[in-house]
Amino acid sequence: MIRIETIHITEFRGIRDLTLEFKGQNFAACGPNGTGKSGIVDAIEFALTGDISRLAGAGTGGLSVKAHGPHVDSRNKPEAATVTVDVTIPGLSNKKARIRRSVKSASAPEITPADQDVIAAFESVNLHPEFVLSRRELIRYVLSEPGHRAKEVQSLLRLDEVEKLRAVLQKIANASTKELAGLERAEKDAITNLLAALDTAQLTRKSVLDAVNPHRALLGLAPLPELDANTSLKDGLTATTSTGPGRVPKTQAAADLATLREALQALQADAFKQTCSTADTNAAELGKDGDSVTGLSREALLKSALDLYDGTACPVCDTPFEPDVFRGHLAASLAHLDDVSKRRAALEAELKPILDRLHAAGTALNIMIDYASLLSPRIDASELAKFRTVLRGRYEQLQKLLPLEDTRAVLAAVHIVPDLEPTMTALDATIAAIPEPTRQDAARDFLVLAQERLEHYRTARLKLAAGNLRAERATKVSSTYGTVTTAALERIYKEVEAAFASYYRKINEDDESTFTAKLMPSIGKLGFDVDFYGRGHFPPGAYHSEGHQDGMGLCLYLALMNHLLGTNFTFAVLDDVLMSVDAGHRRQVCTLLKDRFPNTQFIFTTHDEIWLRHMKTEGLIKHRNFAHFRTWTVDFGPTEWDDRDVWAELGGYSAKNDVRGAAALLRHYLEHFAKEACDRLRASVEFRGDAQFMLGDLLPRATSALGDLLKKAKVAAHSWNQKDVAERITAIEMAFGETKTKTGYENWQINTAVHFNEWADLRNQDFAPVVKAFRKFTGAFACEICNEMLFVVPDRGKKEALRCGCGAFNFNLLQKR
Repeated sequence: MIRIETIHITEFRGIRDLTLEFKGQNFAACGPNGTGKSGIVDAIEFALTGDISRLAGAGTGGLSVKAHGPHVDSRNKPEAATVTVDVTIPGLSNKKARIRRSVKSASAPEITPADQDVIAAFESVNLHPEFVLSRRELIRYVLSEPGHRAKEVQSLLRLDEVEKLRAVLQKIANASTKELAGLERAEKDAITNLLAALDTAQLTRKSVLDAVNPHRALLGLAPLPELDANTSLKDGLTATTSTGPGRVPKTQAAADLATLREALQALQADAFKQTCSTADTNAAELGKDGDSVTGLSREALLKSALDLYDGTACPVCDTPFEPDVFRGHLAASLAHLDDVSKRRAALEAELKPILDRLHAAGTALNIMIDYASLLSPRIDASELAKFRTVLRGRYEQLQKLLPLEDTRAVLAAVHIVPDLEPTMTALDATIAAIPEPTRQDAARDFLVLAQERLEHYRTARLKLAAGNLRAERATKVSSTYGTVTTAALERIYKEVEAAFASYYRKINEDDESTFTAKLMPSIGKLGFDVDFYGRGHFPPGAYHSEGHQDGMGLCLYLALMNHLLGTNFTFAVLDDVLMSVDAGHRRQVCTLLKDRFPNTQFIFTTHDEIWLRHMKTEGLIKHRNFAHFRTWTVDFGPTEWDDRDVWAELGGYSAKNDVRGAAALLRHYLEHFAKEACDRLRASVEFRGDAQFMLGDLLPRATSALGDLLKKAKVAAHSWNQKDVAERITAIEMAFGETKTKTGYENWQINTAVHFNEWADLRNQDFAPVVKAFRKFTGAFACEICNEMLFVVPDRGKKEALRCGCGAFNFNLLQKR
């Protein structure tokens, strides 16, 4: 996949113009709710996929990317709403690329360079929109119904297509087996017609040769010594001596007409009517249990449910059942379905002779309809053709059986034959008028017709053989596919289960070091039970806290993504997914992500500043690789806690003579600044259980911490005889002291609350020096070159150095011994 270097967002969602530098590393966006964090997530998703999942799915009504992707003020200018992302592609030796997408042309991004490997890399990302995980998706994996969870997990693992293919293969196998009956009837009819043409009682090589060779002898043709698949019964007939086109063999035509009469009479015979009546009665009886008939396909499901029942709830619908009640209910249902299945099979057996009669009549009609067009004069066979269509419809309905009402309607009318006598009489008269052939002509007609019907038989036999082979192969493929995929799915789920459990043990190693889990795949669902402190396995929502559930959701997501992508899992967006995880476990989450996924770039959003500090302290977020948003407005979008923006905004308040607004902004900025300074300088702050620190709790501590660190650095420099370093530190101390004095440090050390609250009562000309003083004061905490706030290393244990991001500010804190 990819890693994001930078993202530039313009007129998109709630963002007017924003650029963020991710640098291909982990990145965090922090800020109160409503400050634009979700807009960044939407922008990333849109740039890489063209979609915004927040605008799709249940509960989104008529929302769409086209209508609601642009900023509200650019809703009629979708071309202005753009997102540009610069990336590196690890799989292509960290090749750099850019993708730019506008709402107007969401399906046609601009990719630079437009190399095939780069395009393929972006297409790969587009195939995995699950790289964005919000708490909404996280909970779907953990707390959703097993059926819904199965769909979510199978979709993520791209296993939904496996199940679809399984169903398709089973359908093919069933259809291939079902068509054999029709192919067998076609072969049987072909044999009957061939025997009629040969005027013999049985179909063997000898009987065919015995019937054919005398006719060949009359024509002076050599006898056929053998009969194989390529033998032509009319071999040797020349074009000049063969039967001309349109000629009807009189004797055989008369015999075929007699066959048709017999077939039609058979449909009207009392015995046939009785057979149909009996079948109709049984169909009516079976129809009284129509739901069970149409539900026979559920038999396998119910048998599986009985096997998978765990003694507490139905494995299909999760309805609680007592063991005896559940097993009794399913056993009764299965017994009933078994009875229905047997009665259906019996009915299908009763329908077989009826289908045979219909097929025979249809075949006889086909032959006479063909003759009608060859006779002279030509006979109008439209009535025969109409009845053939009726027979075909009756045949097809009886073959498929359901719905039973339609089958019963056919059985009630299947013996009805329209008045075909005018057509039959015309055929009889025309055939009788055909001149009697000479013995040689009769022999030629015999050989030609016998060859035609032999070829028809050969075709029917080959189709039946192919059908048998097809049915055998389809059944074997379906069975093998089912066996192999079931084993593969079980193996996949076991691997995911093991990875999930190991991740969860990692983030809860203090009290759940023996944690295990069970992913239980079954028909159309995926059960998920987790260990609860050795008391048994239960659904995640049964006993575990919300924080533990959040942790489980993240661990299951990571296990699934790791299985799906492996080393290509290089990028993920975690959108406020750990809001309920407590502080201690958050540190372990940081360790998990850092240790187990060192090659994955995680982009986090959170409204919790403490969570951001945990990520920074644990090294998951490094240096300044985060954005801290303070507010959002519809006119300007999100605003970061950025020195330049804050001082410019303060200047704006001053220009409007709004001291009260300026005082509030300065106080809020200093609160943010003081938290950051205390964190980076490892200042000692009096503990508060509610973590609600006032400005007076933090700013003096940060100030003292920097002063103490500078003193310690100077002592260390002297111990190493680094006079130039010591002199530089002395100059910094003097400058820092001056900035403190100008802020009234001594006064707000004594009474911080009163001092800061008095700002709002100052006049504009009196407040301006305060702003100027604090700008210089906060600047003293940063490097003059890179403007990054100073920080202590390491972030735990003995303090060793005071540094900045670029290295220009790097003072040793350890004395020479």
